[in-house]
Amino acid sequence: MNASPSRMPALNRAPLPAPRFNPFAPAARTSLYDQICHSIGDDAADRLIADFGGRRLYIPVAPAPGDLIARSIGLPAAMAMARMFGGDRLLIPVTGTHARRRVRIVAMRADHVSISRIAHELRCTERYVYKVLALGRAPETPAAESAPTSAPIAERLKRGLINQRS
Repeated sequence: MNASPSRMPALNRAPLPAPRFNPFAPAARTSLYDQICHSIGDDAADRLIADFGGRRLYIPVAPAPGDLIARSIGLPAAMAMARMFGGDRLLIPVTGTHARRRVRIVAMRADHVSISRIAHELRCTERYVYKVLALGRAPETPAAESAPTSAPIAERLKRGLINQRS
């Protein structure tokens, strides 16, 4: 080793700063409605949803008094949203009452109402209805029985290309 001790990094460094907030971290899983409420407050979030619910809205980096969002929720709230979402296009949620709507979606589907009709009556997208129904589905078989061998491996087992240990 030809490195001199003066070139070696110091071992007694200052502690690393705390990690920055990562909105995409698995533990920080909140809805867009909750993030909007946290950034601008409940009243402004309700006004935003009343004006733009179900639509895609551009959040300017530096909102001006005449922008759509500033006219809807006011300039201070628009600037607060710009700090968090500036430059993004957000699909503004239709309503903040997700839990009640999820229960109604499942109940309406149990009554054999079509996906399109559910979305229309509850003022949400068909994609959201499919998502709620998929999350509500329970697995039909226990996990131990529901692990079939994949098709390529099964084919190779039939042909004898994989040595089986007995």
